[in-house]
Amino acid sequence: MNFERGVFVAVHTGAGTHADSSCQNHKSICKRACQQAMALLLGKGSALEAVTAAVAAMENDECTNTGRGSNLTMHGTVECDASVMCGSSLSFGAVGALSGVANPVTVARRLVEEKKLGPLPFGRIRPSILVGKGAQEYCVEHGIGVNDNLITDSAYKTFLRYSKKCFKKPSALLVNKKRKFSEIEKKDSEENQKCENPRDDQVQDTVGAVCIDSEGNMAAAASSGGIWLKHAGRLGPAAVYGAGCWAQNETSESKPGIAAVTSGCGEQLMQTLLAKTCCDSIRSTDNLTQALTGTFKSNFMESEFLAGDKDKFAGALLLRKIQINGVREIEVLWIHSTASMCFGYMSGKDKTPTVRMSRLDERCCPGQSFVIEGHTVLTSGQPAATET
Repeated sequence: MNFERGVFVAVHTGAGTHADSSCQNHKSICKRACQQAMALLLGKGSALEAVTAAVAAMENDECTNTGRGSNLTMHGTVECDASVMCGSSLSFGAVGALSGVANPVTVARRLVEEKKLGPLPFGRIRPSILVGKGAQEYCVEHGIGVNDNLITDSAYKTFLRYSKKCFKKPSALLVNKKRKFSEIEKKDSEENQKCENPRDDQVQDTVGAVCIDSEGNMAAAASSGGIWLKHAGRLGPAAVYGAGCWAQNETSESKPGIAAVTSGCGEQLMQTLLAKTCCDSIRSTDNLTQALTGTFKSNFMESEFLAGDKDKFAGALLLRKIQINGVREIEVLWIHSTASMCFGYMSGKDKTPTVRMSRLDERCCPGQSFVIEGHTVLTSGQPAATET
């Protein structure tokens, strides 16, 4: 089999309400993330390397809510969450409430890679999740810079606008954070100029990526700056096992490879462990759309754990791979109850990524309805594609 036809990557920049004016920006970000991941995959890079590269590309773009450009906490600081899961080893690594690191996903990946080294001396177990000051200390110990200025002009302006609406004395939140806009580092690039105004989008939390490498290994990664004016130290779904991302390799024809990343209302994603829940639903079925629809409805929209919430906001991007008689079938699915969700995907035989802004029907109410679609690719013999 031509390995180029067996590799695949899919990414998203968050689920929420995307303004028409930002649609092209989000599509461009998805396109670049797919291309960077695919360059690694075509060079026989690992799935773990590819998802890390894709998410890092999105962290580096200040138009996304992760890395530089993240939403600010109620104290006007940046605290990021990120996680990576390897489908072959089933290892999971995550960092939470991490400040000053431009690419938190690379730290999460390092935690996964260190699992391969085995236990520490005297039976000590290597950590899977590090948060706050401990996560910063880990970065320093491993030569990862923790002094990056991640606060952008756009994020700061939006923080001021929201804090004035939410708090009687917003100035009290700016202790040691007072600054003039001229003091904030500015870049002259075209991309940064597009994001110079306060954000009008209501895009939820997380960016993410899922992929398959030439060996058939699966991986998933997620990263987030969290919600506006969140409490300092708040841990979001991008750093929670089973909530923000999930990946498992294929073990048999009845147990295909699966990977997922989610976005939405963080506490709702965590209470329902949405990434793992969605993966479990599509792993042992031939009708993926029906299975995912049923599970999203019963385990999220109608979940007993969310009974007190009138509206439920989530988006999920899923990848499923199975190989039978030398034919590798890959299916990518997306589902969301938010007004919109931007994503992109690319196979090894594609010259350019497919990017989409999926929108809920205008007649439907966000938080109470959802949309699901998918795309299937056969990656050996005569390639074929179908839409559902």
